[in-house]
Amino acid sequence: MTALPTTAPHILPAPPMAPEDRLEGRVLPASGWWTLNQLERGGSMRQEHHRLDELAFVLAKKGNGTDVYASQSFFERPSRRAVHLAYMTHAYVDLDVYKTPVMSDGKGIDVVARLVLWDCDQWDIPRPSSIVHSGRGLYLKWFWRQPVPRAEAGRAMAINRALVRSFRDFGADPAAVDLSRILRVVGSVNSRSGKTVEVVWSNDADGDVVRYDFGTFADTVLPSSGDGPAPRSTEIVPLRRARGERTVASREAVEEHQRLGHKLFNREHWHWGVLEDLRCLAKLRHESGVVQVAGDGRLAGLDLFGHLGACQLARVIPAHRLAAEIEAWARLILPDWYVDGDFGRHCSTLLELAHRAAAGERVQHGGKTVSPIWTYKKARLIELLEINSEEMRHMTRLIDDGEKRRRDREKWRADHTGQDRAAYLAANGISNDKPWEAEGVSRATWYRRKQEAAAKAR
Repeated sequence: MTALPTTAPHILPAPPMAPEDRLEGRVLPASGWWTLNQLERGGSMRQEHHRLDELAFVLAKKGNGTDVYASQSFFERPSRRAVHLAYMTHAYVDLDVYKTPVMSDGKGIDVVARLVLWDCDQWDIPRPSSIVHSGRGLYLKWFWRQPVPRAEAGRAMAINRALVRSFRDFGADPAAVDLSRILRVVGSVNSRSGKTVEVVWSNDADGDVVRYDFGTFADTVLPSSGDGPAPRSTEIVPLRRARGERTVASREAVEEHQRLGHKLFNREHWHWGVLEDLRCLAKLRHESGVVQVAGDGRLAGLDLFGHLGACQLARVIPAHRLAAEIEAWARLILPDWYVDGDFGRHCSTLLELAHRAAAGERVQHGGKTVSPIWTYKKARLIELLEINSEEMRHMTRLIDDGEKRRRDREKWRADHTGQDRAAYLAANGISNDKPWEAEGVSRATWYRRKQEAAAKAR
């Protein structure tokens, strides 16, 4: 087995961090909101919102009750919606092993946990940081070395989905991939079995639980496509894929993939990034961050922002949660009067398509079998939204080739000179106002003359 390193060159914004989660060993962000949920008689779920600094106190007071759950992510406001995410601390899989043949012969939960670890080693899946007995099934959790910000929500959800596919033989719940998921609290009691939720195995090394770098983990477990061939090891990975068996790319394969400059494309990551760009665009164009134009005489109005945002969410959020997430997202950048009125009607067809896609329906488009959910190419999104070059500087997905080249030049300049463009121009006595245009010559001619003049001066 190729061990997955717990450090890597991926750089993510690192928020100030609070102490670790005393129950599970997660590294927590410095602030945010989370929810404590408790199942009441009659089947209703009571939900309480708490600040992160109340975590230890609240869990000490209420965490040992019956059927107590907690959100697995932290939010920027008291709202358990994916669009209100602040930080994520781990990946997770909910194994309903009691529904599978794995436990049909009376195996104990400790034996099942060992089988999970054997499966990880057999198929080159990184071992979980922690395995929790939920009272009937198991939760597998992979902790991140630092809290991961909302911008990475697409990849985080894709990781959960990939792990569900890897552990399908153990009854992995395909619905338990959303980032607003709640799971049972360690120390609480599962009323269905009467058993206490507890950590049954911890992946400890040198006296501390193993945590993973988010970027490295994503590159290793996610299927890849896009600009270049998918990473693969020389023998094992192609053979398993030919058999339709579970596998992830070896670390050596991922490093080779990156060395060749191939970019790993992930659908959820792309669509979530577009969603973030739409929020950014609304802030750039409207002082309040809320789109105010109806669209008359201008393409990028309320209907367009709302429609395109809903389309991105439909490719990321499970269909049964989509309506609530779309509404929550819309209220971030669209006025309430519009969300309460026309917006719902405009989204009705999209919601229907999302449910049809979730049921497995596919349609023919351009000679390919694809999801019925509307999808727009990047160039078309830029055209519809009328994004200009200045606005693109703030985008992560909705950028054209010109902006890509500008960023490549900035990166090269930073790598080779340690200066940004403004500092480079100032250090070399170059104006930012294109002096060659004032002299009526080309840029190349202007620089050549400048170099010749400098040579004569020496």
